[in-house]
Amino acid sequence: NASTGDIQQLMQTGEDQNDYVASVQWSADGKHIAVGTASANVQIWDATRMKQLRNLRGHAARVGSLAWNGHILTSGGRDNMIFNHDVRVRDHITSRLRGHEQEICGLKWSPSGNQLASGGNDNLLHVWDIHNQSTYLHRMSEHQAAVKALAWCPFHSSLLASGGGTADRCIKFWNTHTGACLNSIDTSS
Repeated sequence: NASTGDIQQLMQTGEDQNDYVASVQWSADGKHIAVGTASANVQIWDATRMKQLRNLRGHAARVGSLAWNGHILTSGGRDNMIFNHDVRVRDHITSRLRGHEQEICGLKWSPSGNQLASGGNDNLLHVWDIHNQSTYLHRMSEHQAAVKALAWCPFHSSLLASGGGTADRCIKFWNTHTGACLNSIDTSS
């Protein structure tokens, strides 16, 4: 509770010792929180009432990445799949994005909501267009490790930064209209 500083437990995973929270993401309005679990579930919680609203099924393995785009919740899993869920409707999966060869470990919608960036343990970065999700718009393979860190520029809609893991150590800057790598910085870390 932000006003009182009180802490309350929102949820607990099942009795399976191998189940755990693998990802969390607040909705833009701060009213809902999405939780991805190791048991392949995506849960939607009302953070104010501390009540689970939905359990979205579809993944076959751990859900390690989540991203909101209005009423669309995007989930990425260890099953190499990305699902777009319309949380308002019963048949919630509106699209399935295929392009990664290993676990999805990073998802981020552009501020305009028109492009989705996805990073994977396959060292690939994909950019998807919301208007044509049958295949990715761009496939970037320049990273040398898993792509987990993704950030869109708040004032330039087609500028994306991506960070590779320990074998890569680079932050790369991309023009998502052309797919061109504009710059690469070795962080030496």
